[in-house]
Amino acid sequence: MVESYTPMQLAFSQKVYLDNLALLQGDISKKSLGCIIIFDPESIYWLTGYRSIGYFTFQCVLILPDGKPIMISRQVNHAIALANANIAEFVAIEDTQDPVDILVKVLNQRISQGSLIGLETESTYLNVRSYKRLDAAMQGRLVDWGGVIEQARTIKTPEQLDFMRQAAKAAVAGLDAAVQAVKPGCTENDLAAAMLSGATKAGSEYTRVPLVVTGPATGVCFTTWERRQVQRGDVVFLEAAANINRYHAMIARNCIVGPATAEHKRFAQIVIDALDAAIAAIRPGVTSGSVDAACRSVFESNGLGQYFDHRTAYGIGIGFPPNWAEGRFLALKPDDETILQPGMTFHLVPSLFMPAFCFMSSESVAVTDDGCEVLTDYPRKLIELDF
Repeated sequence: MVESYTPMQLAFSQKVYLDNLALLQGDISKKSLGCIIIFDPESIYWLTGYRSIGYFTFQCVLILPDGKPIMISRQVNHAIALANANIAEFVAIEDTQDPVDILVKVLNQRISQGSLIGLETESTYLNVRSYKRLDAAMQGRLVDWGGVIEQARTIKTPEQLDFMRQAAKAAVAGLDAAVQAVKPGCTENDLAAAMLSGATKAGSEYTRVPLVVTGPATGVCFTTWERRQVQRGDVVFLEAAANINRYHAMIARNCIVGPATAEHKRFAQIVIDALDAAIAAIRPGVTSGSVDAACRSVFESNGLGQYFDHRTAYGIGIGFPPNWAEGRFLALKPDDETILQPGMTFHLVPSLFMPAFCFMSSESVAVTDDGCEVLTDYPRKLIELDF
């Protein structure tokens, strides 16, 4: 007997998901494939609206030339899959079974012998061992597949942009809660707790851990809270994020616990000037590389180019932890000829990671018909907290 579950409320109308499915099935037909298999939780969410924290183990979605998608995942995920109207069938993987064996069995049952299988090979969630075993079982019929979903995700619809505006408000709420919690003697954990609480209360779903770090440790990119106690004179780096229906926005600011020194003010202003330059350069028709150059030139003209050692921005939108970005297929970076179009969304991240501290001011933005919309709204300045 097939169990019946109350349908889950999805973020978009049924038409959106059917259009997405039609896009993939059109590509199957165009490339004469027997099927497509996708693995990224972001891709699966874009196609079906399926969201679960269960993506840390093997799962995939099979798209055939016709009909709705089939999900292959652990048995414990069956309820949430079958409550999703966009998933036609769920094939369970018991914890005693090998997931590749189950996938091979499904493929042998559902697609004709000899037909090619399009595989989302850029996915982080398809490991080498599984790929090799699947390739051997399918006798060389696997072909690299990708780019179709990424291209569709690059331009946000008005609905998606609205979710990102809501996410931006929640991220700002998290940032502000952390700023309000900064005082000598508090810990980084206190600030992280305030940030996560503020964003969650403002509507955010679960997301990747934000960055909360103080003192000299701020100079190390991608470190985060570690129970350090905040001292007077410390630089505090806060990067908050939030998402609504998996669509993300982020914002970062620096605080100084006490009056800022002249050096603090200089570095903070250079970062803000670089951020302003990037925002001013964004408009339809310009290249990604030209916006990066506008931002990067501020650091270089101040003799600090060596400390800005990454791209100016990464694309944002759908994300599942540990990822909150779409930077794998869209970014503002040196010499990139990608032409900006309305509906593209980015997290601008000009920063200076130096041995003694980090300064970074960031904004989430969208390309509009005639320029740039800043989604996040918080004073763009170095925040001095005198006690």
